[in-house]
Amino acid sequence: CVRIVHGKGLGSKQREPVLKGLLRKWLVRQDVLAFSQAPATQGGSGAVLVLLKT
Repeated sequence: CVRIVHGKGLGSKQREPVLKGLLRKWLVRQDVLAFSQAPATQGGSGAVLVLLKT
């Protein structure tokens, strides 16, 4: 399991997440078993936990 920190997008021009949407499109690939928003202690809405196939 890996954690990807994409941030919350507060520094973007529209103050909305940019990487979060792009990351979710990438995560639906075949080499990813599952993914979920990280718990608050691990980044919350600014991070994703990813389970990769081995």
